[in-house]
Amino acid sequence: MAYSNIILASCAAAALMLTGCSKAKAPYGDTPQTLASGASAADPASTTTAEPTALASDSGAEPIAVNLETPAKPEDAVVETPKGPMKVMVVMDSSGSMWGQIDGKSKRDIAREAVRSMVASNPDLGSAGLIAYGHRRKGDCKDIELLRSPGATTPLPDVVDKLVPVGKTPLTAAVETAANAMKIEETRATVILVTDGIETCAADPCAAGAALEARGVDFTAHVIGFGLSADEGRQVACLAEQTGGKYIEASNAGELADALSTVAEAVEAGPPEAATATATITGPETVEIGSLFEVTWDGPGADEDYIDLVPPGYTKTHGELSYGYTEDGNPVSMRAPGTPGDYELRYVWNAPQGRTLIANTTIKVVDAAVAIVAEPSIGIGQDLSVKWRGPNNDGDYVDLVPEGYTATSGEKSYAYTKDGETLKLRAPGTPGAYALRYVAKASDGRKVLKTVPLEVTDTRVELAFNPAVAIGKALVVDWTGPGTQGDYVDIVPRGFKQTSGEKAYTYVTDVNPIEVKLPGEAGEYDVRYVLQSADGRTVLKTVPLTLKDIPFDVTPSKASVTVGETFSVAWAGPANQGDYVDIVPRGYKQTSGEKSYTYVQAENPLSIQAPGEAGEYDVRYVLESSTGRSVKAVAPLTLTAAKATLDSPASVEKGTSFDVSWTGPAYRGDYVDLVPEGYTNTSGELSYGYTSEGPTISLEAPDKAGAYMVRYVLQARNGRTVVVTKPITVK
Repeated sequence: MAYSNIILASCAAAALMLTGCSKAKAPYGDTPQTLASGASAADPASTTTAEPTALASDSGAEPIAVNLETPAKPEDAVVETPKGPMKVMVVMDSSGSMWGQIDGKSKRDIAREAVRSMVASNPDLGSAGLIAYGHRRKGDCKDIELLRSPGATTPLPDVVDKLVPVGKTPLTAAVETAANAMKIEETRATVILVTDGIETCAADPCAAGAALEARGVDFTAHVIGFGLSADEGRQVACLAEQTGGKYIEASNAGELADALSTVAEAVEAGPPEAATATATITGPETVEIGSLFEVTWDGPGADEDYIDLVPPGYTKTHGELSYGYTEDGNPVSMRAPGTPGDYELRYVWNAPQGRTLIANTTIKVVDAAVAIVAEPSIGIGQDLSVKWRGPNNDGDYVDLVPEGYTATSGEKSYAYTKDGETLKLRAPGTPGAYALRYVAKASDGRKVLKTVPLEVTDTRVELAFNPAVAIGKALVVDWTGPGTQGDYVDIVPRGFKQTSGEKAYTYVTDVNPIEVKLPGEAGEYDVRYVLQSADGRTVLKTVPLTLKDIPFDVTPSKASVTVGETFSVAWAGPANQGDYVDIVPRGYKQTSGEKSYTYVQAENPLSIQAPGEAGEYDVRYVLESSTGRSVKAVAPLTLTAAKATLDSPASVEKGTSFDVSWTGPAYRGDYVDLVPEGYTNTSGELSYGYTSEGPTISLEAPDKAGAYMVRYVLQARNGRTVVVTKPITVK
């Protein structure tokens, strides 16, 4: 039975990981095939032929030809290894964060180069299939697509080159989709996940790893964290550990290539013999709830080894209550949980076969009269949850102050204990050593009853977006940062330092990615993450943006039209929401007070009605951007006077009806009316009839004899105009 190998790679990393592709080129155009809508993860056979899925209109992505043909020879779909043949599936991360940069180059571009390099140097994995996610639509956790079957002839690098980072990171569902496609219940399978981000679609990769391990006849997942921090890596490493695979971190293109090479060797050679090591750990027998304590250790001290605290009998290597890395020193500082009871301290070794428990000891957590329970560290500007125990007098509070601060005023942040058992404190915007304090209000003043240390750390902040875009649509920004209330992403001129006066901004919320409206002028800009903290606003990240100009044009269907006439205008521009084509007097500069306008939407050419006064005019394309309205294209237009005739009796008897025949433009809203002689208003008429009623209109003479006028009134976009008049006498 074939060994099925599923490789999950981020655009950047998978690219490097893949060592081989198809042996021969074939044109795109094979029948697309995706998982059927409604097909469950446990139903690997549910597939259906599908039309290309709709793309986000402003994503920059294009439909990618899908190649799912069955290879001519079964051996073309497998990789030969010492343990027998295996299939390989690659899952590529093309989420919006792939626009992020490493050493000045986007991870997307690293991916493209890496795929070609790896395919050229090691063709053994040339049979790999390809699944991509996040490459078509922003904000869609179902944006997962099988693009290339194992053994297909379409070269993998050609498909990778077409991926455009757009959406979210449903990496867990992508692995499950790959497993279903490879039928892991029937075939040995291995997943290699190379991801530049953590799961963003509310799925649990740890639980998925355990479920896939149980389902598969021989299932392994390897994980490479591309640009992930150690703490972020812990959130995806369990996918490997649950299935006996490796987790490897890579912070740049070179490390990524090395990691992929290591994983590729593991795929071909199979799981290594389990390595062994020993360790000892020594901690206090008892600690108070929420207190900071130290644990000394003796052990391998490998990168990312750690000491953790867990409930008794806990066997998993994720979900711990507290932990500290051995690389941070000896002893390791840890924070006790807020619930009294018996717990275990453990030494977890980052072994060649994955995280492995090699030592443990017991520790008792006891209650305390006054206590503060919180995480030992927090990123700048983030909200810290603090549980407390104490007298809870009126006026008691928990505050956050610099380390060694003794005054009971001037704190960085505080919350009264009356506000609840769990308080929220905002961390300052400057990293360093701080303290949390319980401050009691007594008759003789304020007293500090409890102090626990708090480390405020720099927070990883990333802004990922297409670095060169055309003016027009909003900029889609995938962000990583504190995400606290008041934080925002802005666009400013290159080198701008102030935290006000920005060209555009959008507040950071629970939505990721966000959209920031673009300025209306091409040029060099900076996109910035601005933190709102207890210390005020601080720019945490700046990434350059080039805003390119695009062609704008307006072309009226006629150089000269009659006043009030509706005519067409062909246009070129981004068609932003709020963009419009208008008609203004020749040389008019303002972007308000136009004589006529029509919003630019899907219709091209669009229809617009001319004003009601003859003369020389301009037709303009007006762009609506974050910096306001700007005129981007102008074309001249001449308006000529309308012509009309009236045929009516010279006199009529008062109170009688009479007919008027007319000729004229007959625009919608045009009418013939009867008014007193010399009357100039285009309302308050004595009698009227719309030209739409026919070429002859019946009017009613007034009951008062005198001199009157019959008029043809034209309805233009900017109002009504009297085209022709004819006198009539009422007897």
